[in-house]
Amino acid sequence: WGSPQSSPLLLLHGWMDVSASFQFVADSLGDDWAVVAPDWRGYGLTSRGGGDSYWFPDYLADLDRILDHTSAGPALLVGHSMGGNVALLYAGIRPERVRAVINLEGFGLRETYAAQAPGRFAQWLDELRSGATLRDYADAGEVAARLVRNNRRLRPERAAFLAQHWARPRADGRWAVAGDPAHKVVNPTLYRLDEVLACWRRISCPVLWVRAADTDVLQLDHALGKSDM
Repeated sequence: WGSPQSSPLLLLHGWMDVSASFQFVADSLGDDWAVVAPDWRGYGLTSRGGGDSYWFPDYLADLDRILDHTSAGPALLVGHSMGGNVALLYAGIRPERVRAVINLEGFGLRETYAAQAPGRFAQWLDELRSGATLRDYADAGEVAARLVRNNRRLRPERAAFLAQHWARPRADGRWAVAGDPAHKVVNPTLYRLDEVLACWRRISCPVLWVRAADTDVLQLDHALGKSDM
């Protein structure tokens, strides 16, 4: 969106979301920015990975390559939830490539411990065996209703727009979420808080870290993939 001659602004969506969710943000910015919002791998219009789960560092590699094409100098990153986590990690790993970060509720995950590893590997193996699925919907209207249940502030016309991007019609007429079910398989590796903090400490750019007044983000106990889809 916007003018290619304007300052670049990269918008990074969250888990089980799509880049089209930023449409209304882009509308409010007009031509003041050159706005780029990619679909992460396995979401929206991107192809599915074909694997049994998704490896979080791949998002860092994707962002690194996206910036090769979108930003000649240090970039301004805006990330929501998972996208905010990617943006913050990247800002510490490649501090010279990031001008500033706006992190919208990308707070990371609960600290894990080595003793949890056997159970996590067992859970991962069990989920691989059973397979991951996402529920489908009768039509676009049912998809829109689901989005409104997730966000009671979402106006009906915006929900109808997002429904066309968050899900797609199948050959049988039902609508399926535009995301790879493999995203729901738990990651076999533990969340290593000490490693995350080591990356954050290397951030040299300004950071605006936003927590909403009315949110359930801090109640999420599991890594990317445990919500009811």
